[in-house]
Amino acid sequence: MENPQMRSLAALSVFVFLAACQTPCPSPQTGPVNTSFRCEDGSLLNVTFTRNPGSARISQEGYVVVDLPERVTGSGYRYNGNGAELRGHSNEARWTRPGAAETVCLETPRN
Repeated sequence: MENPQMRSLAALSVFVFLAACQTPCPSPQTGPVNTSFRCEDGSLLNVTFTRNPGSARISQEGYVVVDLPERVTGSGYRYNGNGAELRGHSNEARWTRPGAAETVCLETPRN
């Protein structure tokens, strides 16, 4: 003899599974992301990361704003062009500008 509770549980499981399949997933963030970094050399970088195409716009006091295209990397992120490079992982970045030594930068907390 079939257990009515088991049949109800099976029907409920199927219903939940089908409802989950029909629920749209949230779209990934596609807008620009603004981040600030404080560097060992005392400078502050304001970076705007964009997608499609991937790029980083880097503003550093006393210098011209730099737009760098995204590059393929094994892990983390990497943007470079014309002798400038921003690469990093998690909240740490390494910034190199033409004619300047590389400096390590840490993401500043958002207010």
